[in-house]
Amino acid sequence: MKKKRTIYLPMMLLFLLIGLLTFHHAMKERDLTPDGLSRNTEIVDGVNGKILTAKKVDSGYDIHFNENGKLANVHVNEKLEMINKETLPIEVGLTATIWAKNNTAYFVEDQALTYFDGKEKRTIADKIDGFEASDTNLYYWEKDKIFKLDSTTNTSEQLAITDHPISNVFASDQKGLFAVTSKIDDFTTHVAVFKTNRNDVKQVQSFEVESISGEMLADIDLAENEEGLHVIYQTGQAHGGTIIRRGEYTLFKTPNTESSFKNIEIYDTFTRSKQRVFDNLDLVMTENGPELILSIRGMIKPKIESWNVYRAVPKDEEWLASHISTTTSVSKNHVYVDEGELFWLDTRGKNAKIMAVSDHPELVEKGESLQASDWVNGFYTGMAKLPYGLILLLVAVMWLAPAIIFLFCVSFWNEDAIEQCRSWVRYSAIGLFTIFQYFLLQRFFTPMFEAFSPIYLSFQMHSVIIPIVLVLLSLLFTRLVRKSHWNLYQEFGYFSLFHTLMIIFLISPYTI
Repeated sequence: MKKKRTIYLPMMLLFLLIGLLTFHHAMKERDLTPDGLSRNTEIVDGVNGKILTAKKVDSGYDIHFNENGKLANVHVNEKLEMINKETLPIEVGLTATIWAKNNTAYFVEDQALTYFDGKEKRTIADKIDGFEASDTNLYYWEKDKIFKLDSTTNTSEQLAITDHPISNVFASDQKGLFAVTSKIDDFTTHVAVFKTNRNDVKQVQSFEVESISGEMLADIDLAENEEGLHVIYQTGQAHGGTIIRRGEYTLFKTPNTESSFKNIEIYDTFTRSKQRVFDNLDLVMTENGPELILSIRGMIKPKIESWNVYRAVPKDEEWLASHISTTTSVSKNHVYVDEGELFWLDTRGKNAKIMAVSDHPELVEKGESLQASDWVNGFYTGMAKLPYGLILLLVAVMWLAPAIIFLFCVSFWNEDAIEQCRSWVRYSAIGLFTIFQYFLLQRFFTPMFEAFSPIYLSFQMHSVIIPIVLVLLSLLFTRLVRKSHWNLYQEFGYFSLFHTLMIIFLISPYTI
Protein backbone atom coordinates (compact mmCIF):
# COMPACT_ATOMS: atom_id res chain seq x y z
CA MET A 1 0.00 0.00 0.00
CA LYS A 2 2.81 2.40 0.90
CA LYS A 3 4.64 1.72 -2.35
CA LYS A 4 1.52 2.19 -4.44
CA ARG A 5 0.08 5.21 -2.63
CA THR A 6 0.79 7.35 -5.71
CA ILE A 7 -2.07 5.37 -7.33
CA TYR A 8 -4.30 4.59 -4.35
CA LEU A 9 -4.52 8.09 -2.88
CA PRO A 10 -5.67 9.79 -6.12
CA MET A 11 -8.18 6.97 -6.62
CA MET A 12 -9.45 7.31 -3.04
CA LEU A 13 -9.78 11.06 -3.52
CA LEU A 14 -11.66 10.49 -6.78
CA PHE A 15 -14.17 8.13 -5.13
CA LEU A 16 -14.59 10.51 -2.21
CA LEU A 17 -15.34 13.43 -4.53
CA ILE A 18 -17.82 11.33 -6.55
CA GLY A 19 -19.49 10.33 -3.29
CA LEU A 20 -19.77 13.94 -2.14
CA LEU A 21 -21.21 14.98 -5.51
CA THR A 22 -23.73 12.11 -5.48
CA PHE A 23 -24.75 12.74 -1.88
CA HIS A 24 -25.32 16.45 -2.52
CA HIS A 25 -27.54 15.82 -5.54
CA ALA A 26 -29.39 13.01 -3.74
CA MET A 27 -30.17 15.46 -0.93
CA LYS A 28 -31.29 17.99 -3.54
CA GLU A 29 -33.63 15.37 -5.01
CA ARG A 30 -35.14 14.76 -1.59
CA ASP A 31 -35.32 18.46 -0.68
CA LEU A 32 -37.21 19.33 -3.86
CA THR A 33 -40.27 17.81 -2.18
CA PRO A 34 -42.30 20.69 -0.68
CA ASP A 35 -42.62 20.80 3.11
CA GLY A 36 -45.67 18.94 4.32
CA LEU A 37 -46.28 17.13 1.01
CA SER A 38 -45.52 13.68 -0.33
CA ARG A 39 -43.12 12.84 -3.12
CA ASN A 40 -44.38 13.14 -6.70
CA THR A 41 -46.37 9.94 -7.20
CA GLU A 42 -47.38 8.36 -10.52
CA ILE A 43 -51.08 7.53 -10.74
CA VAL A 44 -51.66 6.25 -14.28
CA ASP A 45 -49.82 6.21 -17.60
CA GLY A 46 -51.04 6.57 -21.19
CA VAL A 47 -52.95 9.86 -20.92
CA ASN A 48 -53.89 12.08 -23.89
CA GLY A 49 -54.88 15.73 -23.82
CA LYS A 50 -55.39 16.74 -20.20
CA ILE A 51 -56.82 15.75 -16.85
CA LEU A 52 -60.50 16.58 -17.15
CA THR A 53 -61.67 16.27 -13.55
CA ALA A 54 -60.22 15.33 -10.16
CA LYS A 55 -62.49 15.29 -7.11
CA LYS A 56 -62.12 14.15 -3.54
CA VAL A 57 -64.53 11.40 -2.45
CA ASP A 58 -64.92 9.43 0.76
CA SER A 59 -62.63 6.61 -0.36
CA GLY A 60 -59.98 8.81 -2.01
CA TYR A 61 -60.14 10.55 -5.39
CA ASP A 62 -62.30 10.30 -8.50
CA ILE A 63 -60.33 11.21 -11.66
CA HIS A 64 -61.35 11.46 -15.31
CA PHE A 65 -59.01 11.90 -18.26
CA ASN A 66 -58.65 11.39 -22.00
CA GLU A 67 -57.31 7.97 -22.95
CA ASN A 68 -56.99 7.36 -26.70
CA GLY A 69 -59.97 9.61 -27.42
CA LYS A 70 -62.23 7.99 -24.79
CA LEU A 71 -63.20 9.18 -21.32
CA ALA A 72 -61.42 7.11 -18.69
CA ASN A 73 -62.26 7.04 -14.99
CA VAL A 74 -59.91 5.92 -12.22
CA HIS A 75 -60.44 5.70 -8.49
CA VAL A 76 -57.41 6.37 -6.28
CA ASN A 77 -57.23 5.77 -2.54
CA GLU A 78 -55.84 8.23 0.02
CA LYS A 79 -52.35 6.76 -0.39
CA LEU A 80 -52.47 7.61 -4.12
CA GLU A 81 -52.82 3.97 -5.16
CA MET A 82 -55.09 3.21 -8.12
CA ILE A 83 -57.84 0.79 -7.06
CA ASN A 84 -60.12 0.82 -10.12
CA LYS A 85 -60.08 1.93 -13.75
CA GLU A 86 -62.90 2.09 -16.29
CA THR A 87 -63.19 3.38 -19.86
CA LEU A 88 -66.53 5.02 -20.68
CA PRO A 89 -68.10 5.03 -24.20
CA ILE A 90 -67.70 8.79 -24.53
CA GLU A 91 -65.50 10.37 -27.18
CA VAL A 92 -63.59 13.43 -25.97
CA GLY A 93 -61.30 15.87 -27.74
CA LEU A 94 -57.96 17.13 -26.48
CA THR A 95 -59.54 20.36 -25.15
CA ALA A 96 -62.97 19.05 -24.14
CA THR A 97 -64.87 20.40 -21.14
CA ILE A 98 -66.31 17.58 -19.06
CA TRP A 99 -68.09 17.32 -15.74
CA ALA A 100 -68.01 13.77 -14.48
CA LYS A 101 -68.66 11.74 -11.38
CA ASN A 102 -67.80 8.05 -11.32
CA ASN A 103 -69.31 6.62 -14.54
CA THR A 104 -71.68 9.53 -15.25
CA ALA A 105 -70.77 12.64 -17.19
CA TYR A 106 -71.96 15.88 -18.80
CA PHE A 107 -70.27 16.92 -22.04
CA VAL A 108 -70.87 18.68 -25.36
CA GLU A 109 -71.53 16.56 -28.45
CA ASP A 110 -72.50 18.16 -31.78
CA GLN A 111 -73.31 21.47 -30.00
CA ALA A 112 -75.70 19.65 -27.66
CA LEU A 113 -75.23 19.36 -23.91
CA THR A 114 -75.37 15.63 -23.31
CA TYR A 115 -75.69 13.51 -20.17
CA PHE A 116 -74.37 9.96 -19.85
CA ASP A 117 -75.90 8.03 -16.95
CA GLY A 118 -73.51 5.08 -17.09
CA LYS A 119 -75.53 3.21 -19.69
CA GLU A 120 -76.91 5.60 -22.29
CA LYS A 121 -76.72 9.20 -23.49
CA ARG A 122 -79.46 11.81 -23.20
CA THR A 123 -79.62 15.37 -24.60
CA ILE A 124 -80.13 18.11 -22.01
CA ALA A 125 -80.01 21.20 -24.28
CA ASP A 126 -79.64 21.66 -28.05
CA LYS A 127 -77.44 24.15 -29.93
CA ILE A 128 -75.62 25.64 -26.98
CA ASP A 129 -72.67 28.00 -27.47
CA GLY A 130 -70.57 26.74 -24.57
CA PHE A 131 -70.33 24.68 -21.40
CA GLU A 132 -68.36 25.35 -18.21
CA ALA A 133 -68.17 23.39 -14.98
CA SER A 134 -66.50 23.59 -11.60
CA ASP A 135 -66.60 20.89 -8.92
CA THR A 136 -70.03 21.95 -7.71
CA ASN A 137 -71.62 24.07 -10.47
CA LEU A 138 -72.42 23.52 -14.14
CA TYR A 139 -73.22 26.34 -16.57
CA TYR A 140 -74.01 26.59 -20.28
CA TRP A 141 -74.94 29.54 -22.46
CA GLU A 142 -76.82 30.43 -25.61
CA LYS A 143 -76.07 33.82 -27.20
CA ASP A 144 -76.70 36.31 -24.33
CA LYS A 145 -78.38 33.87 -21.89
CA ILE A 146 -76.62 31.84 -19.23
CA PHE A 147 -78.15 28.76 -17.60
CA LYS A 148 -77.34 26.75 -14.49
CA LEU A 149 -77.65 22.97 -14.57
CA ASP A 150 -78.62 20.89 -11.52
CA SER A 151 -76.69 17.60 -11.72
CA THR A 152 -79.00 15.88 -9.23
CA THR A 153 -82.21 16.45 -11.20
CA ASN A 154 -80.84 17.07 -14.74
CA THR A 155 -82.87 20.26 -14.91
CA SER A 156 -81.67 23.75 -15.82
CA GLU A 157 -82.74 27.29 -15.11
CA GLN A 158 -81.88 30.62 -16.70
CA LEU A 159 -79.64 32.73 -14.46
CA ALA A 160 -79.03 35.97 -16.33
CA ILE A 161 -79.17 37.84 -19.61
CA THR A 162 -76.15 39.93 -20.62
CA ASP A 163 -76.01 43.15 -22.64
CA HIS A 164 -73.69 41.54 -25.20
CA PRO A 165 -73.35 38.02 -26.63
CA ILE A 166 -71.43 35.79 -24.24
CA SER A 167 -67.89 34.86 -25.27
CA ASN A 168 -67.05 32.62 -22.34
CA VAL A 169 -67.90 31.66 -18.78
CA PHE A 170 -65.36 30.93 -16.04
CA ALA A 171 -66.62 29.10 -12.97
CA SER A 172 -64.92 29.36 -9.59
CA ASP A 173 -64.31 26.37 -7.35
CA GLN A 174 -66.16 28.34 -4.69
CA LYS A 175 -69.84 27.58 -4.87
CA GLY A 176 -71.98 30.03 -6.83
CA LEU A 177 -69.23 32.34 -8.10
CA PHE A 178 -68.61 32.75 -11.85
CA ALA A 179 -67.46 35.31 -14.42
CA VAL A 180 -69.02 36.03 -17.81
CA THR A 181 -67.01 37.64 -20.63
CA SER A 182 -68.31 39.51 -23.66
CA LYS A 183 -66.19 40.88 -26.48
CA ILE A 184 -66.90 44.60 -26.93
CA ASP A 185 -64.38 45.24 -29.71
CA ASP A 186 -61.04 43.85 -30.91
CA PHE A 187 -59.18 45.23 -27.91
CA THR A 188 -61.79 45.29 -25.11
CA THR A 189 -63.47 42.47 -23.21
CA HIS A 190 -66.20 43.16 -20.67
CA VAL A 191 -66.21 40.93 -17.59
CA ALA A 192 -69.19 40.56 -15.24
CA VAL A 193 -68.86 38.61 -11.99
CA PHE A 194 -72.00 36.92 -10.65
CA LYS A 195 -72.79 35.23 -7.37
CA THR A 196 -75.67 32.85 -6.83
CA ASN A 197 -77.36 32.05 -3.54
CA ARG A 198 -79.97 29.36 -3.94
CA ASN A 199 -82.38 30.79 -6.56
CA ASP A 200 -81.03 34.34 -6.28
CA VAL A 201 -78.29 35.60 -8.64
CA LYS A 202 -76.74 39.05 -8.64
CA GLN A 203 -73.87 40.81 -10.35
CA VAL A 204 -71.28 41.73 -7.72
CA GLN A 205 -68.54 43.17 -9.91
CA SER A 206 -67.70 44.23 -13.45
CA PHE A 207 -64.57 45.44 -15.21
CA GLU A 208 -62.99 45.59 -18.64
CA VAL A 209 -59.81 43.91 -19.87
CA GLU A 210 -57.83 45.91 -22.42
CA SER A 211 -55.58 43.89 -24.71
CA ILE A 212 -53.01 44.65 -27.36
CA SER A 213 -53.11 43.43 -30.95
CA GLY A 214 -53.22 39.65 -31.13
CA GLU A 215 -53.68 39.20 -27.37
CA MET A 216 -56.56 37.03 -26.18
CA LEU A 217 -58.16 36.69 -22.75
CA ALA A 218 -57.33 33.08 -21.85
CA ASP A 219 -58.64 32.57 -18.32
CA ILE A 220 -60.26 34.23 -15.31
CA ASP A 221 -60.20 32.87 -11.79
CA LEU A 222 -62.14 34.04 -8.74
CA ALA A 223 -61.95 33.45 -5.01
CA GLU A 224 -63.64 35.10 -2.06
CA ASN A 225 -62.80 35.49 1.64
CA GLU A 226 -63.34 38.02 4.42
CA GLU A 227 -61.02 40.49 2.65
CA GLY A 228 -63.22 40.62 -0.43
CA LEU A 229 -63.25 39.27 -3.97
CA HIS A 230 -59.88 38.18 -5.37
CA VAL A 231 -59.62 38.11 -9.19
CA ILE A 232 -56.88 37.12 -11.59
CA TYR A 233 -56.97 36.99 -15.36
CA GLN A 234 -54.50 35.60 -17.85
CA THR A 235 -53.92 36.63 -21.46
CA GLY A 236 -52.06 34.90 -24.26
CA GLN A 237 -50.35 36.31 -27.34
CA ALA A 238 -48.71 34.28 -30.11
CA HIS A 239 -45.16 35.45 -30.73
CA GLY A 240 -42.57 33.61 -32.80
CA GLY A 241 -44.36 30.28 -32.55
CA THR A 242 -44.80 30.50 -28.74
CA ILE A 243 -47.58 31.84 -26.52
CA ILE A 244 -46.57 34.74 -24.29
CA ARG A 245 -48.64 34.84 -21.09
CA ARG A 246 -49.49 37.82 -18.94
CA GLY A 247 -51.23 37.64 -15.56
CA GLU A 248 -53.02 40.39 -13.59
CA TYR A 249 -54.37 40.34 -10.03
CA THR A 250 -56.60 42.57 -7.92
CA LEU A 251 -58.68 42.53 -4.76
CA PHE A 252 -62.16 44.09 -4.74
CA LYS A 253 -62.79 44.91 -1.09
CA THR A 254 -66.36 46.07 -1.73
CA PRO A 255 -68.83 45.22 -4.53
CA ASN A 256 -68.98 47.28 -7.72
CA THR A 257 -65.77 49.25 -7.18
CA GLU A 258 -63.20 50.39 -9.70
CA SER A 259 -60.63 47.78 -10.70
CA SER A 260 -56.91 48.31 -10.08
CA PHE A 261 -55.21 45.26 -11.56
CA LYS A 262 -51.47 44.80 -11.07
CA ASN A 263 -49.13 42.66 -13.10
CA ILE A 264 -48.36 39.31 -11.44
CA GLU A 265 -44.60 39.10 -10.89
CA ILE A 266 -43.34 35.60 -10.04
CA TYR A 267 -40.07 34.98 -8.20
CA ASP A 268 -38.66 31.47 -7.92
CA THR A 269 -37.35 30.80 -4.40
CA PHE A 270 -35.15 28.00 -5.78
CA THR A 271 -33.10 30.20 -8.13
CA ARG A 272 -33.93 33.52 -6.44
CA SER A 273 -34.86 35.03 -9.79
CA LYS A 274 -37.87 36.52 -11.55
CA GLN A 275 -39.72 34.10 -13.81
CA ARG A 276 -41.10 35.43 -17.08
CA VAL A 277 -42.39 32.21 -18.72
CA PHE A 278 -45.43 30.81 -16.92
CA ASP A 279 -48.88 29.39 -17.68
CA ASN A 280 -52.01 27.81 -16.13
CA LEU A 281 -52.59 30.38 -13.38
CA ASP A 282 -55.02 28.97 -10.81
CA LEU A 283 -56.19 31.12 -7.87
CA VAL A 284 -56.97 29.14 -4.71
CA MET A 285 -58.07 30.26 -1.28
CA THR A 286 -56.34 28.73 1.75
CA GLU A 287 -56.37 29.36 5.49
CA ASN A 288 -53.48 31.78 4.96
CA GLY A 289 -55.18 33.70 2.16
CA PRO A 290 -54.92 33.62 -1.65
CA GLU A 291 -52.30 31.49 -3.36
CA LEU A 292 -51.47 30.67 -6.96
CA ILE A 293 -50.95 27.22 -8.42
CA LEU A 294 -49.23 27.63 -11.79
CA SER A 295 -46.77 26.16 -14.28
CA ILE A 296 -43.37 27.81 -14.74
CA ARG A 297 -40.56 27.04 -17.12
CA GLY A 298 -37.72 27.33 -14.65
CA MET A 299 -34.62 25.62 -13.34
CA ILE A 300 -35.36 22.32 -11.60
CA LYS A 301 -31.70 21.29 -11.25
CA PRO A 302 -28.40 23.05 -11.98
CA LYS A 303 -28.32 23.81 -15.72
CA ILE A 304 -31.61 21.93 -16.34
CA GLU A 305 -34.81 23.85 -17.13
CA SER A 306 -38.26 22.34 -17.45
CA TRP A 307 -41.95 23.15 -17.05
CA ASN A 308 -43.02 22.40 -13.48
CA VAL A 309 -45.99 23.02 -11.23
CA TYR A 310 -45.39 25.64 -8.53
CA ARG A 311 -47.18 27.11 -5.54
CA ALA A 312 -46.87 30.90 -5.16
CA VAL A 313 -47.75 33.00 -2.13
CA PRO A 314 -48.05 36.81 -2.11
CA LYS A 315 -45.42 38.94 -0.40
CA ASP A 316 -45.58 42.71 -0.78
CA GLU A 317 -46.01 43.28 -4.53
CA GLU A 318 -44.54 39.90 -5.57
CA TRP A 319 -45.53 36.24 -5.63
CA LEU A 320 -42.89 33.84 -4.25
CA ALA A 321 -43.04 30.48 -6.01
CA SER A 322 -41.72 27.10 -4.88
CA HIS A 323 -41.76 23.70 -6.59
CA ILE A 324 -44.55 21.18 -6.23
CA SER A 325 -43.62 18.93 -9.15
CA THR A 326 -39.95 17.95 -9.25
CA THR A 327 -39.39 16.08 -12.53
CA THR A 328 -37.50 17.08 -15.66
CA SER A 329 -40.56 16.25 -17.79
CA VAL A 330 -43.11 18.88 -18.88
CA SER A 331 -45.43 19.20 -15.87
CA LYS A 332 -48.59 21.20 -16.66
CA ASN A 333 -52.41 21.01 -16.69
CA HIS A 334 -52.77 20.79 -12.92
CA VAL A 335 -56.06 20.21 -11.11
CA TYR A 336 -56.28 21.55 -7.56
CA VAL A 337 -58.36 19.36 -5.25
CA ASP A 338 -57.68 20.76 -1.80
CA GLU A 339 -54.89 22.34 0.20
CA GLY A 340 -52.10 19.76 0.05
CA GLU A 341 -53.77 17.69 -2.70
CA LEU A 342 -52.96 18.27 -6.36
CA PHE A 343 -52.90 16.31 -9.64
CA TRP A 344 -51.16 17.22 -12.89
CA LEU A 345 -50.01 15.84 -16.24
CA ASP A 346 -46.36 14.86 -16.72
CA THR A 347 -45.35 14.68 -20.39
CA ARG A 348 -42.14 13.41 -21.95
CA GLY A 349 -42.30 13.16 -25.76
CA LYS A 350 -45.51 11.34 -26.68
CA ASN A 351 -45.80 9.67 -23.30
CA ALA A 352 -47.92 11.33 -20.60
CA LYS A 353 -48.93 10.25 -17.12
CA ILE A 354 -50.94 11.63 -14.22
CA MET A 355 -48.87 12.59 -11.19
CA ALA A 356 -49.99 13.72 -7.74
CA VAL A 357 -48.93 14.96 -4.32
CA SER A 358 -50.78 14.56 -1.04
CA ASP A 359 -50.45 15.64 2.57
CA HIS A 360 -51.33 12.15 3.84
CA PRO A 361 -49.11 11.70 6.96
CA GLU A 362 -47.80 8.27 5.93
CA LEU A 363 -46.77 9.49 2.48
CA VAL A 364 -45.19 12.66 3.89
CA GLU A 365 -43.13 10.69 6.41
CA LYS A 366 -41.95 8.28 3.72
CA GLY A 367 -40.91 11.17 1.46
CA GLU A 368 -38.69 12.75 4.12
CA SER A 369 -36.12 9.93 3.99
CA LEU A 370 -33.55 9.32 1.26
CA GLN A 371 -34.71 6.67 -1.20
CA ALA A 372 -32.85 4.50 -3.69
CA SER A 373 -34.16 6.65 -6.55
CA ASP A 374 -32.59 9.72 -4.91
CA TRP A 375 -29.14 8.09 -4.95
CA VAL A 376 -29.52 6.94 -8.56
CA ASN A 377 -30.79 10.31 -9.78
CA GLY A 378 -28.17 12.07 -7.67
CA PHE A 379 -25.37 10.05 -9.26
CA TYR A 380 -26.56 10.62 -12.84
CA THR A 381 -27.22 14.32 -12.21
CA GLY A 382 -23.75 14.76 -10.73
CA MET A 383 -22.00 12.88 -13.53
CA ALA A 384 -23.93 14.91 -16.12
CA LYS A 385 -22.33 18.09 -14.76
CA LEU A 386 -18.72 16.90 -15.10
CA PRO A 387 -18.30 17.77 -18.81
CA TYR A 388 -18.60 21.42 -17.76
CA GLY A 389 -15.34 20.86 -15.89
CA LEU A 390 -13.54 20.72 -19.24
CA ILE A 391 -14.34 24.40 -19.71
CA LEU A 392 -12.89 25.16 -16.31
CA LEU A 393 -9.77 23.15 -17.23
CA LEU A 394 -9.09 25.60 -20.05
CA VAL A 395 -8.96 28.35 -17.44
CA ALA A 396 -6.80 26.13 -15.19
CA VAL A 397 -4.10 26.21 -17.84
CA MET A 398 -3.87 29.96 -17.26
CA TRP A 399 -3.05 29.59 -13.56
CA LEU A 400 -0.75 26.63 -14.21
CA ALA A 401 1.28 28.48 -16.85
CA PRO A 402 3.13 31.00 -14.62
CA ALA A 403 4.32 28.29 -12.24
CA ILE A 404 5.42 26.00 -15.09
CA ILE A 405 7.26 28.84 -16.84
CA PHE A 406 8.98 29.64 -13.54
CA LEU A 407 10.15 26.02 -13.12
CA PHE A 408 11.49 25.93 -16.68
CA CYS A 409 13.41 29.17 -16.14
CA VAL A 410 14.92 27.85 -12.90
CA SER A 411 15.91 24.57 -14.60
CA PHE A 412 17.94 26.49 -17.20
CA TRP A 413 19.56 28.69 -14.59
CA ASN A 414 20.04 26.14 -11.78
CA GLU A 415 19.13 22.56 -12.69
CA ASP A 416 20.32 21.26 -9.32
CA ALA A 417 17.63 23.30 -7.57
CA ILE A 418 15.02 21.31 -9.52
CA GLU A 419 16.63 17.89 -8.96
CA GLN A 420 17.26 18.53 -5.26
CA CYS A 421 13.76 19.98 -4.72
CA ARG A 422 14.96 23.16 -3.10
CA SER A 423 12.28 24.67 -0.85
CA TRP A 424 12.56 28.18 -2.31
CA VAL A 425 11.79 26.82 -5.79
CA ARG A 426 8.90 24.62 -4.58
CA TYR A 427 7.17 27.34 -2.59
CA SER A 428 7.80 30.05 -5.19
CA ALA A 429 6.07 27.89 -7.83
CA ILE A 430 3.18 27.11 -5.48
CA GLY A 431 2.95 30.80 -4.55
CA LEU A 432 2.65 31.83 -8.22
CA PHE A 433 0.10 29.06 -8.75
CA THR A 434 -1.94 30.20 -5.72
CA ILE A 435 -1.98 33.88 -6.69
CA PHE A 436 -3.12 33.31 -10.29
CA GLN A 437 -5.57 30.59 -9.25
CA TYR A 438 -7.11 32.85 -6.61
CA PHE A 439 -7.86 35.71 -8.99
CA LEU A 440 -9.02 33.53 -11.90
CA LEU A 441 -11.37 31.45 -9.73
CA GLN A 442 -13.27 34.54 -8.57
CA ARG A 443 -15.19 34.76 -11.85
CA PHE A 444 -16.68 31.30 -11.16
CA PHE A 445 -18.12 32.16 -7.75
CA THR A 446 -21.37 33.43 -9.24
CA PRO A 447 -24.90 33.64 -7.78
CA MET A 448 -25.55 30.28 -9.48
CA PHE A 449 -22.68 28.76 -7.48
CA GLU A 450 -24.17 30.14 -4.25
CA ALA A 451 -27.65 28.85 -5.14
CA PHE A 452 -26.73 25.30 -6.14
CA SER A 453 -23.51 24.41 -4.31
CA PRO A 454 -23.58 22.46 -1.00
CA ILE A 455 -23.41 24.30 2.29
CA TYR A 456 -19.77 23.33 2.83
CA LEU A 457 -18.88 25.37 -0.28
CA SER A 458 -21.25 28.34 -0.04
CA PHE A 459 -20.40 29.69 3.40
CA GLN A 460 -19.52 33.33 4.11
CA MET A 461 -16.27 34.45 2.39
CA HIS A 462 -16.15 31.19 0.44
CA SER A 463 -14.58 32.94 -2.55
CA VAL A 464 -11.55 33.81 -0.39
CA ILE A 465 -11.22 30.63 1.66
CA ILE A 466 -11.89 27.92 -0.97
CA PRO A 467 -8.96 28.75 -3.32
CA ILE A 468 -6.53 28.77 -0.37
CA VAL A 469 -7.89 25.53 1.13
CA LEU A 470 -7.70 23.74 -2.24
CA VAL A 471 -4.01 24.65 -2.53
CA LEU A 472 -3.27 23.50 1.05
CA LEU A 473 -5.11 20.19 0.54
CA SER A 474 -3.28 19.59 -2.74
CA LEU A 475 0.00 20.29 -0.99
CA LEU A 476 -0.89 17.89 1.83
CA PHE A 477 -1.87 15.07 -0.54
CA THR A 478 1.33 15.62 -2.54
CA ARG A 479 3.41 15.26 0.62
CA LEU A 480 1.63 11.99 1.43
CA VAL A 481 2.50 10.41 -1.95
CA ARG A 482 5.85 12.08 -2.61
CA LYS A 483 8.86 9.76 -3.03
CA SER A 484 12.42 10.63 -2.11
CA HIS A 485 13.79 10.34 -5.65
CA TRP A 486 11.21 12.70 -7.22
CA ASN A 487 12.26 16.00 -8.76
CA LEU A 488 10.13 19.15 -8.63
CA TYR A 489 8.49 18.43 -11.99
CA GLN A 490 7.05 15.15 -10.69
CA GLU A 491 6.04 16.73 -7.40
CA PHE A 492 4.34 19.69 -9.08
CA GLY A 493 2.62 17.30 -11.50
CA TYR A 494 0.94 15.41 -8.63
CA PHE A 495 0.13 18.70 -6.90
CA SER A 496 -1.65 19.85 -10.09
CA LEU A 497 -3.45 16.48 -10.40
CA PHE A 498 -4.94 16.67 -6.90
CA HIS A 499 -5.92 20.31 -7.39
CA THR A 500 -7.53 19.61 -10.77
CA LEU A 501 -9.59 16.71 -9.38
CA MET A 502 -10.99 18.92 -6.63
CA ILE A 503 -11.71 21.76 -9.06
CA ILE A 504 -13.61 19.43 -11.44
CA PHE A 505 -15.73 17.76 -8.74
CA LEU A 506 -16.15 20.55 -6.19
CA ILE A 507 -16.36 23.76 -8.24
CA SER A 508 -17.23 23.13 -11.89
CA PRO A 509 -20.61 21.32 -11.38
CA TYR A 510 -22.11 24.49 -9.89
CA THR A 511 -20.57 27.29 -11.91
CA ILE A 512 -21.46 27.16 -15.61
